[in-house]
Amino acid sequence: MRILATQEPRREMVMWNFSCKKKIGTASTALIILTFVLLYHNLGISRQGTARSSSADTNLRGVDAIQDDSDVRVTKEWRDDAVINEAAVENRVLNAHGGTNGFNPQCKMKKSIAFMKVQKAGSQTTACILQRFGYEHGLNFVLPKKCLSVKLGFPEGMTNKILMKQNVDEYNLLVYHTVYDRVKLHKLMAPDTQFIAILREPFSHLKSCFFYFHRDKRFALLTEKNPLGKYLDNPWLYEGSKKAKKKPVSMTKNLQSYVLGWKDRFNQDREEVRKFISQLDSDFPLILILEYFDASLVLLRRLMCWSFYNILYDRQPRNEQKYSKPQSMYTEQQLQNHRNSSWVDYQLYDHFNRSLWSKIRAAGPDFQDELEAFQQLNDDVNSYCAGKPKKKKTFPGSKWNGPVEIKPQFCEDLKKERFQWDIKICYRAHAYGKDTMLANEARFQKYKENRENTVTTATKAKGTQRKSDQILNDLKKRFPGVDLSAVMKKSDIPVSKVVMAIKQGQYTVDGAAQRLKTLIQNTKQ
Repeated sequence: MRILATQEPRREMVMWNFSCKKKIGTASTALIILTFVLLYHNLGISRQGTARSSSADTNLRGVDAIQDDSDVRVTKEWRDDAVINEAAVENRVLNAHGGTNGFNPQCKMKKSIAFMKVQKAGSQTTACILQRFGYEHGLNFVLPKKCLSVKLGFPEGMTNKILMKQNVDEYNLLVYHTVYDRVKLHKLMAPDTQFIAILREPFSHLKSCFFYFHRDKRFALLTEKNPLGKYLDNPWLYEGSKKAKKKPVSMTKNLQSYVLGWKDRFNQDREEVRKFISQLDSDFPLILILEYFDASLVLLRRLMCWSFYNILYDRQPRNEQKYSKPQSMYTEQQLQNHRNSSWVDYQLYDHFNRSLWSKIRAAGPDFQDELEAFQQLNDDVNSYCAGKPKKKKTFPGSKWNGPVEIKPQFCEDLKKERFQWDIKICYRAHAYGKDTMLANEARFQKYKENRENTVTTATKAKGTQRKSDQILNDLKKRFPGVDLSAVMKKSDIPVSKVVMAIKQGQYTVDGAAQRLKTLIQNTKQ
């Protein structure tokens, strides 16, 4: 059975036994619920029988989202730094979701959405979901003048000069990297636009950004055994020059807050941070959390009155990154240094993670079943599409969703990457002609083939190296107490040739060991 990953920072919860009313009808009802919430938190009620499943959330995050065991230590002090009243969030959530009904046929689909795309936080996968929705419904995207660019005024911010001029009445979709400016963006987008974003646990986010953006090279830490650990010994030492401070954004300090409009990464004034988060809480009806991605999508579906079909996604990670350095352990002081240097990001994540769980509680006791129904459908559709089907297939409906018909074309769309959607969207917006569109598609296919070939070659090389290492280790076992590599080098016996001879079947390991003993003895004489 598929279940929602349930571990929330600081505490465990009896999530699905927590009943919520559709509306708070009277002040007394609100007081009773608020009192129960407070008692619930203070008593530290634990949830039993729940373990993290191998859900699609794990597939989405891929290798770069796997946290070291020591990462949990970063979150220990979150309770003390809470800056927004959680009861107010709960009250607002109940009203925003119109009660706990998971599937409301009277709910009118919303089509306008602005997505603040936070780097290395699952934003590529989310953007592809929204691009597919917008393209299928013929909606108008806010596009950069250089139409295939991933940026729309990042990091400087959006201006009219960088926008592509389009002859449209209103804009419905924003999915490119930019910086949140509530005045500009609310004026630009359609009146009924829903603003959303996605956040990631800050230390996990740092690890991904640090290596993806090659900060180890930028900070001259490539030769370090643990470059990120070295950085965390004193994060203020890096990007601390006058030149660096003049840059509007840092890829290692409060990056998530910056994308959502926090302009000064060095400003950690508690009251200003509280006001900043409070304003975001008012502007954004939903902020997704990467660690609970599927649950976030189900809440997005409810917010937008969409179907499961609209939030299906390819489980193959977008922009997947494998660290060039092995996972490392980090000291308590290093983790605290990151918390101190990116304090605003921790406040932001802590608040909206709690806000997400408030929304889940408000969604009703059957939210778990709805989540599992979506995950099952997404698994089934991914499995169906993996077989490169030629005929359509209808998947059965559920309490929360009608039957879903999937055609082979949808499978192609499901696997499209951000750049492929950009090509189609820009063509529809008349950014270029059909010939250019076809040329761009051919260019992307060539890039994709080269990327896959590079991955295949690297995988084969790693496999070959592992086999060579194993052979050498087996040889060394035949020479206990002897530095075999050093002896072979001194005897002018190439290690690589010996290993290659064994791999090619010219010798067994024992046969090669016996020959080596003879060669070494002859060399000594």
